[in-house]
Amino acid sequence: MIVTLIGYRGCGKSSVGPLLAARLHCRCIDSDDEIEASSGKSIGEIFADDGETRFRALETEVLRKLLTGPSSVVAAGGGAILASVNRERMKQAGPVVWLTASIATLASRIGGDEASQQRRPSLTGKSIEDEVADVLESRLDLYRDAATMTVDAESESPQQITERIVAALGDSTVGGSP
Repeated sequence: MIVTLIGYRGCGKSSVGPLLAARLHCRCIDSDDEIEASSGKSIGEIFADDGETRFRALETEVLRKLLTGPSSVVAAGGGAILASVNRERMKQAGPVVWLTASIATLASRIGGDEASQQRRPSLTGKSIEDEVADVLESRLDLYRDAATMTVDAESESPQQITERIVAALGDSTVGGSP
């Protein structure tokens, strides 16, 4: 089984993913890291050189491999839910956990993370808060469609969020069997 973490950039997937994987005795894979490794380019370079359409095609290919691979926690990119095939593959692979937070919190986290700003290009050219509001609004129904579990990641620590997910998963373990 594979647990996929989804949500807007800044929701905590990269922080919760490794902690959840450790608790479930499996590996954590960040799909954005895999896209960069397989393409030999940063996400920003892919967007600049090849465009968003090419990035989304790479994302779908990487997710196809990750979601049919060994038991793991997959931290999916914020826009991975845009393709219906990705949403269906996520749900077929196992639980899909949507980490949510308010627009203000997401904008604050993104704005405070210089690496995130350098790695991921603006999708709209607007201020961080306006972009989060617009893009998140356009994706809400897709996140709802993909999610099998929703976790509010607004004010709890990554450790607390991890424990909530583990408790909600109950007896389903990811890496517990040989």
